[in-house]
Amino acid sequence: MNIVILISFVVSLAFFMTIGLLAALRRQKNAQDYLLASRDIGPFFAGVSAAASTASGFGFTGVIGFGYTMGIAGAWFVVGIVIGGLVSTLIISRRFRMLSQRYKTASYTEFLTCNFKGRLYGVHYVLGIISLCAMILYAAAQLTAGSKALHVLFEWNYNAGAIIGAFIVIIYCFAGGIRASIWTDVVQLCVMIGAMAILLVVALIEIGGLSNLYTKLHDINPQLTSLWPDFKSFGAIPFIFGWVALGVSFIGFPHVMSRFKTVRSSKDAVTCTYWYYITYGLFYILAYSVAVTTRVLLDEGLDFDAELALPQMAFQILPPILVGLILAGIFASTISTADSLILASTATIARDFVPQKASSYGFLKICTILTTLAALLLALSGSKSVFDVVLIAIAIMGATFSPLVIFKCFQKPLSAPQIYAMITVGLGTIILWRHYGLNSDVYEALPGFLTAFATYYIWAFIQKLSRPSV
Repeated sequence: MNIVILISFVVSLAFFMTIGLLAALRRQKNAQDYLLASRDIGPFFAGVSAAASTASGFGFTGVIGFGYTMGIAGAWFVVGIVIGGLVSTLIISRRFRMLSQRYKTASYTEFLTCNFKGRLYGVHYVLGIISLCAMILYAAAQLTAGSKALHVLFEWNYNAGAIIGAFIVIIYCFAGGIRASIWTDVVQLCVMIGAMAILLVVALIEIGGLSNLYTKLHDINPQLTSLWPDFKSFGAIPFIFGWVALGVSFIGFPHVMSRFKTVRSSKDAVTCTYWYYITYGLFYILAYSVAVTTRVLLDEGLDFDAELALPQMAFQILPPILVGLILAGIFASTISTADSLILASTATIARDFVPQKASSYGFLKICTILTTLAALLLALSGSKSVFDVVLIAIAIMGATFSPLVIFKCFQKPLSAPQIYAMITVGLGTIILWRHYGLNSDVYEALPGFLTAFATYYIWAFIQKLSRPSV
């Protein structure tokens, strides 16, 4: 290994971590600051942090592997998630910020069940359990993604990288809570957008321009240059709308939506949304473009994990100092996203399961340690495919929480049996969809979200019919 790469990696990682640790200077030792940064974050910082938390290690590993496999047609993935995410977030962000402060909610489940009419019948516990499972699964995928960066750099076993990542997550959380995560996110995303742009330019120069890229992709496999994924069983349109549903699912991400709670006002939440999708869209356009170039520059006959394509290509075409920066960025981005997920999980445990301890700063730290260990154990024993694990976690949150948060933000009436029906139908749909292998043609978040959404209105219609006429 080139010593320059190692030095660049260590210095860059130290820089990213220092930014997060500096948040300790603004820290207030209370639950409000630990989980919501005292609701004192500007819209630019909150929006860019939301973008970094959504992209994370998934953008450096899973999306790169997807682009390597799919070619040009897979770019609809980026189009779908940006459009679906932007529209749905604009619709609910301002209401979400306003209502979360009005009802003094810190956790996502707490928001969904606040000001509830009628008996809850344990709804907040069920939603809390589903939320915890999805977020810990997502956090495990981040630790796996970070371990892949260290595997490429040091040739370590994946487990070593996951353990180191989990240790740093705890340091981040203890240093400054969600503020540390936000500060680090902003610096990382700005640096990585620049690094990804440089990687794309150098890759295109190496290939010989866009026309050569197209020609070489076609020579490898004509399907790689197809604009429409016509090889999918249901055709192109359902395939594309599946990714739009993934974007809509973002409003079901507790760790992302918590950013909107940290801004100073509901008006800032709208500005935050624009910064979120400007920076997120830019990063993913660059990332997917790089993903397509990896298929040309890396020999598909090599026995390697496609999710390692970006760092391997960086080793091949970039100067050592930039290789170290990119690998440090990959690793640090996975850590800060895992940190956000762990903090959201901490809020869920404290606010939904042990509310009498919700204001205890010490208890929050204990919850942080326990959830980090759970994510680590899952990362050590689970799938090493970041793309698949993240998509499963997103589908769960999309089918379960996205419809509920829309109805909640518009203050539509919800009953406990109605919520249980929506959860059961939504989760049941995505399980069956994946069981029968349909997820490779249409992402399961689409049928899961639609069936859960439809269940709300079917239930309301049945209730209306069952009411005695006066």
